Amino acid sequence: MLLMFSLQFEHFTKLCIFQGNSTLTMSQQNALNTYMAQNKPINGRIYESPALSQAHNEPANATFGGCFNSYNSSWAPSKNNGQSFTPLFQSTPKQYGGPFKHSSWRKATPSYTPRRQASNLGSVRLRLIDLELNDTTTFSLNNSHTRSLRSTLPVWAIDENGGVSESVTLKDVLANKALFEFATDKNGCRFLQEQYPADSDGGIHDDIFRRMVEDRSLFLSMCRNMFGNFFVQRMVECSNNEEQEIVMEHLVTDMYTLCLDKSACRVIQLAVQKLETHLASRLAAELRDADLVRLSIDQNGNHVIQKIIKTLPVSAWDFVVKFFCNDEHLIAVCQDKYGCRVVQSTIEKLSEDPELECYSQRLHLLQKLMVGITRNCGQLASNEFANYVVQHVVNCGGAMETFRDIIIEQCLLRNLLSMSQEKYASHVVEVAFLRAPHRLAFEMMEEIFEGYIPHPDTHRDALDILLFHQYGNYVIQQMINICCNAIIGRSEHHLEQKEIEQYTKWLERIKERVSRNSNRLERFSSGKKIIEALQASSIGTLMSPPAGQYY
Repeated sequence: MLLMFSLQFEHFTKLCIFQGNSTLTMSQQNALNTYMAQNKPINGRIYESPALSQAHNEPANATFGGCFNSYNSSWAPSKNNGQSFTPLFQSTPKQYGGPFKHSSWRKATPSYTPRRQASNLGSVRLRLIDLELNDTTTFSLNNSHTRSLRSTLPVWAIDENGGVSESVTLKDVLANKALFEFATDKNGCRFLQEQYPADSDGGIHDDIFRRMVEDRSLFLSMCRNMFGNFFVQRMVECSNNEEQEIVMEHLVTDMYTLCLDKSACRVIQLAVQKLETHLASRLAAELRDADLVRLSIDQNGNHVIQKIIKTLPVSAWDFVVKFFCNDEHLIAVCQDKYGCRVVQSTIEKLSEDPELECYSQRLHLLQKLMVGITRNCGQLASNEFANYVVQHVVNCGGAMETFRDIIIEQCLLRNLLSMSQEKYASHVVEVAFLRAPHRLAFEMMEEIFEGYIPHPDTHRDALDILLFHQYGNYVIQQMINICCNAIIGRSEHHLEQKEIEQYTKWLERIKERVSRNSNRLERFSSGKKIIEALQASSIGTLMSPPAGQYY
C-alpha cells in the first residue's frame, strides 16, 4: 500500500510542482483533473481539508485537518501581503516564459515520499488544503454540531477585526439578501439580536420576520443552527400574537426531532414559555404519540419535557403521567441520569400547593404515578439514578407525606439491613431515617437493634455488621444524628419524655458497641467519623449531615 501511494504521489507531483511563477498548461490541467477523478476521496476531500475558496478567507495561522495554512495572506481574499492574489488553478491558464519544467529536486525520484524541501518549489506552493475537488462555498444550516472556522459574513459587512462594521444597518442586510449569512455567524447573529426591534413597527421588524419565516425548511434549519437559534429565540421573544401563530405552525411540523437537537431544543423551550398558552399547548400535544422514553432520557429532549411540565397547565401534559404509569416506561426513565430528573419534576408539579388550580386532577394523577413507584420501589432504590426518585418522594412534604410513609412501610421496613449494605439503597435508608415520622423512625430503630438474629457462630448482629460496612456505617451515623436531635430537643416532631428516654437508650447502646470495637474502628476513616460523632454527642454537639449529601 505504501509503494502504491508513493507511485501515485510521484505521478501526481510531476503534474503539479513547478518553479517560479509558472502556471499549468491546459493539457497539464486536464491531466490533473483526470488523476483527481480516478482517485476521488471519500466526501470529495483529501484529509477533510476545506475548499480552496474557503481556505483563502482564513487567517494565516488557521489549520485544517491538521495541515497549516502556508499562505501568509490577510483575511480579505483579494490581498496577499499587500500584493494581488492569483488563484492557483485558473479557468483560463496563462503562459509565462518557456515550457513547463520539473525542478532539479524531482529529477531523481526516490521510492518513498520525500520530505518537503525549503524553497526549491518556487514562490507558489501546492498545499493539501488546495486539493479540494468540490470548490464550492455552500454551507450547511442543518447540523448544529458542525463548527466552522470560516465566517459566513459577506465581505462588504466586515470590519478590520473580522466583526460587523459599524456602518452596517438592518436595511443593508435585507437589501443585500444577507440575513441568513448574518444569522449563521457568531458576530452577525449578535448584531441581529441587538438591532432587531422589540415591537412590530410595520417596517424593519416585520420585513425581517417575514423573510425568516417565508421558507419553513429554512426557518427550521435556522432553529438547528448553532448561532441562528439565538436569533430565532429573539424573534420569539419579540413576537406578537399573529407572529406567534406562524412560529407555532412551523415548529409543530417537526416537533419531535427539534426537541432532540442541541440548538433547536432551546427554541422549543422558549416557545413553550413565551407563546400564548393555547399555542404552547399545541406544541406539547405534538408529543402525545412520540417516543417519550427517548425524549425523557435524551440530554436535550429531557429539558423540553421538564419545561412543558413546569410551565403549562396539567391538562396539556397529562399524557406524560399516563405514559409513566406503565412500569416498563417508568423504570426505563427513572434509571437514566436525565430521565430521573423528569420524573422528579413531574412529582414536584403534581404535589404543589393544594390552593393552586386543578389540584384534584393533579392529585389523581399523582396517585396513579405513585402506585408504580411504590410497586417498583426496591428495584428503583438500588439503581444508580432511580434511587434519587425514591429519595425525592421520601424528602417531600405536604401531599407526599402519605406516599413517603407507604414507601417506608412497604419497601424499607424488614429490608433495612440488606438495603443499608447497598451502595445506592443505603442513601434511601439514610433519608428515610431523617424524614420518617416518629412512629416509623421508632420501628426502624427497633429493627436495627432487635429485628435480626445474631449469627450463630460469630454472634454478630445487625449493628456489628453495619458499623464495619463501607456503606452501612453511614446509616449508623444517621442514627446517631437522630438520637442526638431527640435528646437535645431538636427533633422535627414533638416527643414525649418516654420517647426521649428510648432514644437515649439507643444512643448508649451504640456508644457501648463502638467503645468495645474502638481499636478496629480507628483503622478506618468511616469508623473515625462514628467515634467523632459520639464524642460530639457526649458534649451536646449536634452532628449535622454534610450539605448536599443526599442530592
